[in-house]
Amino acid sequence: MSRQDALLTVCLEPSGCVRDSKVPADFNQSRWYLFADGEARLHPHLSDLLCAYAAKRPEIDIFYGDEVVEETSLNGPGLQLCKPSFDRTQIIAQDYIGWPLIVRGRALRKLGGLDLSAGSALTYDLILRAQSEGIGIERITEVLAVHSRPPPRSNADDRAAALDRWRRRTAPGYDILPGLVDGTFQLRRRFADPPSVTLVVPTRQSFREDPNTSRPKPMIYHLLESIRLTEWPMDKLSILIGDDVEDGSLYEDRRWPFRVDRVVTGRHRGETFNYATKMNQLWRKAGDEHLVFMNDDLVVRKPDWLLALMTFAVNEEIGGVGARLLYPDDRIQHVGMPAGVLGPCTHAFIGRPATLRTYQNWAEVHREWSIVTGAVFAIRKDALKRANGFDENFPLDFNDVDLCLRLRLLGYRIVYTPFAEFTHYESASRSRMVYRSEEAALFAERWQGFLADDPAYHPRLTRSSSDITPARSETDWWVIPAAGR
Repeated sequence: MSRQDALLTVCLEPSGCVRDSKVPADFNQSRWYLFADGEARLHPHLSDLLCAYAAKRPEIDIFYGDEVVEETSLNGPGLQLCKPSFDRTQIIAQDYIGWPLIVRGRALRKLGGLDLSAGSALTYDLILRAQSEGIGIERITEVLAVHSRPPPRSNADDRAAALDRWRRRTAPGYDILPGLVDGTFQLRRRFADPPSVTLVVPTRQSFREDPNTSRPKPMIYHLLESIRLTEWPMDKLSILIGDDVEDGSLYEDRRWPFRVDRVVTGRHRGETFNYATKMNQLWRKAGDEHLVFMNDDLVVRKPDWLLALMTFAVNEEIGGVGARLLYPDDRIQHVGMPAGVLGPCTHAFIGRPATLRTYQNWAEVHREWSIVTGAVFAIRKDALKRANGFDENFPLDFNDVDLCLRLRLLGYRIVYTPFAEFTHYESASRSRMVYRSEEAALFAERWQGFLADDPAYHPRLTRSSSDITPARSETDWWVIPAAGR
């Protein structure tokens, strides 16, 4: 591909639509077509960048890149939209790719060209169709466009129509519902016959005060009480409790609407506690294919939490599904974990009030992270067997993180959904994760390459804070020196 013939630009209207006169009559198979906001400043070496990325990734037929909104008196500080690697879960929730979009002619011909009836969702519709056809889509980790105003995006109605066409064509057993934030959506599976699920809960019967009686009760009791609210057939729900305490009468003598099985997991005197060993013992005893690992210091906040998890967990391409965990004061505890931030990894946005929007709404939409916490983790037994369960070389720290990354190496995707929401009574004073040095060293040695470049994150995003923000340099190509402003 020559640089001179690399790109043919198709400028979009501010509404996101394209006029018939701007659509080529035919698409040259070897040519690239750029769909961009006609008012944006494009990277001065865009053709060179494209040639370099296309040479490295010849299987990719659609590239997208990052965007910047310049600082003005109207829109405040400049905004950088740093985009993750192509995310099949997030693209359903929001049009995070936007423009510019660079598409090879052979992909356009395979897809039958553009569907002009998609309106402002023209390229969004194209991406959904390309995903269904298995066409390679990937990012260029460079700012390709600079806007003087908030960048145009497809409107919600047009996207909803495009999603409905995708659903009918590709996922007829699912519904598309409104998301937590205006203009976002969620995928929800319809189960004619919900599968049986086992919740695997380790406990040592730690206590917390009951707010209704002011008397302490074990945390496992509070969790079981809240699980009563779950919208799932109770005859298809089992709780497998691994209890370090010999006497389980505090909760075992109660009548529960679901099945409760109890395994005593006490240790011999002098035996060191190993969480990974305990969990491996438990999940292998579970009778169901579908499992959810759960800490005992949780309380269900939304009754459809299990449906939200199982929407993704039943998909054989997905290795695990994490949940949205909030502290009792409604601050964020877990919404996903970027690798290589504040050391090996951290909880994104930890301690931030849950009512505040997060960077690009990453905490408010379902999306793929490379790592989610094991405090609530839905998984299938077949995936666990392929991964050989938890690595017992991580007795306390990193066992869940390491499991996620090994699942990814096996080709599975890791999904976070905000629609499975819990209160988590983990210490709310802990804003940074503290690890045992020997486990941190082993983890860093095993995963150092991945920690440097997490595809669910971005090289331009901060690594020194859990509150995700883009980094900026005065040498960036779009930055105009102060004297020239």
